Amino acid sequence: MNMIQRCACGASVPALLLMTGCGRAPSFDILGSFFPAWLVCLVVGILFTVASRSLLSRYTEIVWPVLVYPSLTAVFTFTLWLVLFR
Repeated sequence: MNMIQRCACGASVPALLLMTGCGRAPSFDILGSFFPAWLVCLVVGILFTVASRSLLSRYTEIVWPVLVYPSLTAVFTFTLWLVLFR
């Protein structure tokens, strides 16, 4: 075996080990269609952001809503993912 074949063989083993994590993705059956779990967490995160928007607007003025609301959505989505699926 020459050097190129050894490098290709040596690189394929870690790649195969890393791909085993993609074997089973969490999904939900909603009306007969399977949706990935991250999509469900995103939708629930958006709903939490809408609810928190109404609560926050009562007590304070949001100065930069373009940054605040997407950040809140990301925080809610990632928190839901970690709590429910990790």
